[in-house]
Amino acid sequence: MNRTARAVLSAGLAAVIPLATAAEFSCGADAPLGLPVTLEYGVIASRAVLSLSGDGVVSYRRTGDAYSMESSLQAAGIIEARQSSVGTVGREGLVPRTFTQRSSRRPPRSAEFDWAAQRVTFSQTGASAPTRPQMQDRLSLLMQLPWRHRADPRAQSIELPVAGQGGASVYRFKAQGEESLALPAGRFETVKFERHKQDGEDSLEVWLAPALCSLPVRLRFTDDKGLVIEQQLRAVRTGPP
Repeated sequence: MNRTARAVLSAGLAAVIPLATAAEFSCGADAPLGLPVTLEYGVIASRAVLSLSGDGVVSYRRTGDAYSMESSLQAAGIIEARQSSVGTVGREGLVPRTFTQRSSRRPPRSAEFDWAAQRVTFSQTGASAPTRPQMQDRLSLLMQLPWRHRADPRAQSIELPVAGQGGASVYRFKAQGEESLALPAGRFETVKFERHKQDGEDSLEVWLAPALCSLPVRLRFTDDKGLVIEQQLRAVRTGPP
């Protein structure tokens, strides 16, 4: 599908699928893990003097104890990436089973979680690592972090083991205070968390909006080569796709 066709389709869907407001979110004890939701972002990818704009979408669905997540990101047709995560929902939040990442320039890469054997295996290298309680993948992290924040809104730090494309590490998020953000989707009161990273690791900043069940309304990812990808919430939709 070309860019024009995608734009027409997106406009048509926006006309028939209502935009959710903060007042329409019912944040129960299990929120946001019990809420079918689609988050649409405006994207800016930059490195040095180069800057590209694009679109990002993250969708989360749950059927019984099973969940599925998908994300897509594209910037000017140059940067394109898709991720998916499937698994179950347990007492400690999301329990991923399979994480897959695809891009236009590389073959698919995946992480397979074997919780019975307590191992996670990476297709990129064939290596494996031990699983840890509440271990997430890079996509399920975007729902588990809000769930953890809602469980303890005053927490100044949140630790989550994360399995990436070729290995696992612990993401240590530290609260950076409250911020009021004016975004394409509106103004939100947020709590900012930033990953405390070591040299050579990727940086991740996440702004969570309590009025939207602590879902991320802004994200900024910076890799060790200086690529910065920022996403700002443009629309949020609830209900089936």
